[in-house]
Amino acid sequence: MFVGILALTAFVIAGVAAYFSVQGIATLYAGAFISVLVMAGALEVGKLVATSFLYRYWHKTNLLLKTYILVAILTLMGITSMGIFGFLTSAYQTSLIEYSQAETQQEFLVSQKAILEKELASLTMRVDTLNQSRLAQEQRLPSMSRRSAAPVYEDIRKSGEEITQARGRMNQIFEEIKTLDLQTLEAQKQSGKQKDIGTLKYAAELFGTDINTIVKWFTLAIIVVFDPLAIALVLAYNIAANRKFDDSEETIVEDEEKETKIIRKIKEKILPSTAKYRN
Repeated sequence: MFVGILALTAFVIAGVAAYFSVQGIATLYAGAFISVLVMAGALEVGKLVATSFLYRYWHKTNLLLKTYILVAILTLMGITSMGIFGFLTSAYQTSLIEYSQAETQQEFLVSQKAILEKELASLTMRVDTLNQSRLAQEQRLPSMSRRSAAPVYEDIRKSGEEITQARGRMNQIFEEIKTLDLQTLEAQKQSGKQKDIGTLKYAAELFGTDINTIVKWFTLAIIVVFDPLAIALVLAYNIAANRKFDDSEETIVEDEEKETKIIRKIKEKILPSTAKYRN
């Protein structure tokens, strides 16, 4: 049972490693995607078969062939690891671009909102100034003659028009800020979808380094154990399978020896009785 589980685990890990590697290599040579896919897949299968062959026939294979197959397996392990590295870093770059776009959009929206808020504050101050000026002018009117009051009325009228325009612009700014807030919220949702980048960003801040360094070492840690573990489990399966076969042979031999002993004892009991009967 355990040998079967070991075999299943070994080939699942090897298959997943092969899938990531083949995808990474085929993406690198996108101009001949299908051809590279078939080639890389065949090499992955060949690597597993070669590993089993070396284990089973190590003492029966000449040195030159053993050396070549061993070098080929190590080279293919390196190629597989590089393919996995390419696949994972490509996925990271895609996520990073989406995250960076969302972050850039948020920064742009925040800067636009700051500009509008600054303009709004300026308009508010201008309206307050015009209101105070108009109030002061209105308080002067009762003591002024009709002729001298005419320019004051004109100033009051112009102030009223300017206040109306300013308030219209203020209403537009309120609507624009509201729209920017909605867009910022949407950008935050898009950024929140990239949870993996957020986790890596937190790890980078925790260790006092940049996110690319964290991704590099994390990816290297994955590829260091991924394909080598698959090869190790394939070897472990071969060892377990051979051990089981050897145990079966030993059991058969022991059974045969027991049968031989039983037959011998029976003969020893029968032969003296036969000799006595003949006498």
